[in-house]
Amino acid sequence: MRRGLWLAVVSLAVVAGLIGWLGDPQAASAGPSGELTRQLAGNGITVTATLLKEQPESTAIKVALDTYFFNLVRYDVEELAILRDENGRTYPLIAVEQASSLKPRYREAVLRFEKVDSRAKTIELVVKGVAGVKERVFRWSTSQ
Repeated sequence: MRRGLWLAVVSLAVVAGLIGWLGDPQAASAGPSGELTRQLAGNGITVTATLLKEQPESTAIKVALDTYFFNLVRYDVEELAILRDENGRTYPLIAVEQASSLKPRYREAVLRFEKVDSRAKTIELVVKGVAGVKERVFRWSTSQ
């Protein structure tokens, strides 16, 4: 009886974990105060975005795609991302640095956008069209 109950609990935990990992994410903004890394998993691919602070001439965000199942070679990180503020103003991409494409299941790049307006209260990095997820939105308060 105990073994059966334990097996049922473990099975439920595994299923819940898979649902969360394969789910359809929409936005990531929660996290401890001051945390600059956001992560969203969906349809077998995890997208991680890290706001890089202390960038005087631009707004820089490190973006990584990671998966166990798929070949990510077809995704160019810089073509998937848009930076905007809470007023809908978008900021052009001015440089791509440290782009990594050597591993077929991992892609990474540092994206440098035009410096965000000092009056903006929040910024959002929108990553579109990865693994059938229309968009994944990563938010940061500019006061962090």
